[in-house]
Amino acid sequence: MKKNVMLFCYCIICLVFIVGFFIQIRPVITIVNNTGKVLYIYKTESVYGVEPEPYEVGEIVKSRPRILVAGKKFKLTTSFMSLLKKDAEIDVGWRVGGRYEYNSIGGGSQGFILSSTEGVCSVSIEIQSGLNKNIIKTVAGNMCLKKIKAFNYKY
Repeated sequence: MKKNVMLFCYCIICLVFIVGFFIQIRPVITIVNNTGKVLYIYKTESVYGVEPEPYEVGEIVKSRPRILVAGKKFKLTTSFMSLLKKDAEIDVGWRVGGRYEYNSIGGGSQGFILSSTEGVCSVSIEIQSGLNKNIIKTVAGNMCLKKIKAFNYKY
């Protein structure tokens, strides 16, 4: 009897893993590079309204960007940990033409809040040349555990 229960538990765990791996249950952000230049993409996840700890700031500063050549797309997904957090926030930033501000020709950023009540499962950011020149489009379809909602910081 004990072996049957353990076998059943293993089957359930495997099924959950397979479903989570093959079916997109996390929100997706697709970035489209329409700049004609190389794009350097940075992504951070945090809790909305909570300042990062000093070690988190160090990790952000040392993070390596994803490199996206002109005319290509790249998909970012949220981590499973951010699905568990309340008021999780995802920030996507980019530089056009250079990794650092002094050698880039523009850049921008976009913030997203994870919510179980409002938003969409997938968005697309089309990045144009210049400073903060991007178009956000919602992508229909998909099922996800939490949805993403775009927002702009107010300073």
